[in-house]
Amino acid sequence: MFRIAICDDEATSLLLNKSLTEKILQDERIEYEIETFESMSEMLDILSKVRPTKGFDLLLSDILTTEMNGIEAAKRIRTLGEQLDIIFISTTAEYALDGYQVQALRYLQKPVDIDKLKEALILSYQKHDGKEGLTVMVGNKEMSIKYDDIQYIESCGRDVEIVLADRSRLLTHEKISDMEKIMPADDFFRCHRSYIVNLDKIEDMERYVIYMKNGDQVSVSQQLYTDTKVKFSRHK
Repeated sequence: MFRIAICDDEATSLLLNKSLTEKILQDERIEYEIETFESMSEMLDILSKVRPTKGFDLLLSDILTTEMNGIEAAKRIRTLGEQLDIIFISTTAEYALDGYQVQALRYLQKPVDIDKLKEALILSYQKHDGKEGLTVMVGNKEMSIKYDDIQYIESCGRDVEIVLADRSRLLTHEKISDMEKIMPADDFFRCHRSYIVNLDKIEDMERYVIYMKNGDQVSVSQQLYTDTKVKFSRHK
């Protein structure tokens, strides 16, 4: 079940966003539940009680409301957990960069382009539907891969290679930035612009280098070295 919260203090926009979301999910035959909120404070109250990881998979929200903006609300949501995806909708691009501070999945402008909304919804659904694994296209074949089988993911131009324990590599046409959003944040970390590592599969690390359990070495960027080391230490 794909659980979605939609928040907008304008009743017309709230109904429109709900209607578009329902149409997309019905066309894709995705089982869903939607709960709507006309108030950021009401939404935050509900989320604080159920916690994002157990209540909703996705929040679709107007970034500007009369009582509080979406960025402020999202920062409070992020204190509850990292797994809730956020899609912001706004009449202006003014807050687009702020959306990255709270790891927003997408930032869409009104009037909402249904194709862009569809892409964002499916991306979020795939992330939450495959909690134990990942489904990707390798060539013309759809493959399901358990997260536990993945050592790391490497960017290769416009594609990525998923590297497994036996060092085999599966090439799929995905951006590493989108893969970063799909992978479970508790177990996977982007340590370099070209690499996402499975924290469970790290044997050891030293300055700017990670030693994976399959024998491979993965680079760590200078800017992300400290964050990677802290993330790895906490994960252990």
